[in-house]
Amino acid sequence: METISPGLRLRQLRSERNMSQRALAQLAGVSTNSISLIERDEISPSVATLQNLATALNVHMSYFFEVESEKNVLHIKSNGRSSLENQGVRIESIGQRLHGQEVEPFIIELAPHTSIGERQVIHSGHEIVYCTKGEIEYYIDGVSYMLKEGDFLLFEASLPHLWRNPHDNPAEFMLILQTPDAKLEPVKRHFVDYPSIPHIK
Repeated sequence: METISPGLRLRQLRSERNMSQRALAQLAGVSTNSISLIERDEISPSVATLQNLATALNVHMSYFFEVESEKNVLHIKSNGRSSLENQGVRIESIGQRLHGQEVEPFIIELAPHTSIGERQVIHSGHEIVYCTKGEIEYYIDGVSYMLKEGDFLLFEASLPHLWRNPHDNPAEFMLILQTPDAKLEPVKRHFVDYPSIPHIK
């Protein structure tokens, strides 16, 4: 398994949540100085400190060390999905992986007039979109596609694309990314500002 610096992961999570070291310190019950030292890899955090940080940041403690083990069967209850919310965008993920999994499902909720960003995405595989609430706009290779509740969209993800909610009401859709050869490249490209998505709990 891949092993990386706990300090780097901690810094990534703070950045992803737009959280200061002081704010995280208050949530986790540790000193601001400790967080600063951990992020610079100048000290090794205790298990108790890591657990407090993981709880404050809503991730599994294993996120600080390695990619989680893959499973063969996943049964995710409706109230058991991992989620992350930032600036009007809520992303729900199963937070776990099957062995050899080549699809990654997400439920995306968009507040009025929000988007994942203005940077168009290109990745391998295909993309499936199913609008479950409100209306969303997918912009694909220079063409705008408006999806209302119940509408599907399937396209080659090598075409530049982005999605947004330009309307006055909230919207929700299911996003399924195909990940050829079980590589997470499509997920990483879509959620470049959310590196913890596969690990949230």
